Amino acid sequence: MDEQPLLEFMNEKLAEGLQREKTQEALDGWDRRVLLTLKDGRQFHFIVHDKNITIFEGPIDDVKMRIESDETTIRKLFNEEMGAAAALLKRKLKVKGSASDLMKLRHIF
Repeated sequence: MDEQPLLEFMNEKLAEGLQREKTQEALDGWDRRVLLTLKDGRQFHFIVHDKNITIFEGPIDDVKMRIESDETTIRKLFNEEMGAAAALLKRKLKVKGSASDLMKLRHIF
């Protein structure tokens, strides 16, 4: 099975998610630079600004939130096959950031 490249997949799923009212409410007034590091060493960064999220490959400086996971878990989160809370409890997802950031994350994944 030839899987869609992760960056393309995340951007596609985010575009869909940004159409949801709950996601837009969660993003209201939230400006963040987020770093996602996968277990295989790949890094992606998210820029949350003006009720929009853009994802890029590679690291970024001055992040306010750090996420660590693996590609399988990230794909499950974006496909809504697993919630962020379940991933955290199963230790498949590690998040370093404020509690309010963590709460907003639930509406994005």
